Amino acid sequence: MEEEEGESHDWAGMQSDALSTIFGKLDAADLLTGAGQVCHAWRRLADSDTTLWRRVEMTHDGDILMAGAMACAAVDRAAGTMEASWADSFVTDLLLRYISD
Repeated sequence: MEEEEGESHDWAGMQSDALSTIFGKLDAADLLTGAGQVCHAWRRLADSDTTLWRRVEMTHDGDILMAGAMACAAVDRAAGTMEASWADSFVTDLLLRYISD
């Protein structure tokens, strides 16, 4: 359906359970870099819903330092609930220690 000219949506008004379902389909990088760009309500949910961070799969596209920082942010957001983590060549001993702590 095409939107009528001038029609807008209140994305902040979406129910959090619906957003959690949508966010659950996104990868960690999209959650870390995209959810907060929409509105404050979406960022709060992506930051606080630990179920989104129980299983984290991450790859990097060139910037290894950024990938490591994003992996640490995902660990922080999991708040001790992370069950599994998969990452490619940017993983270091320091990152593994951070995850295990």
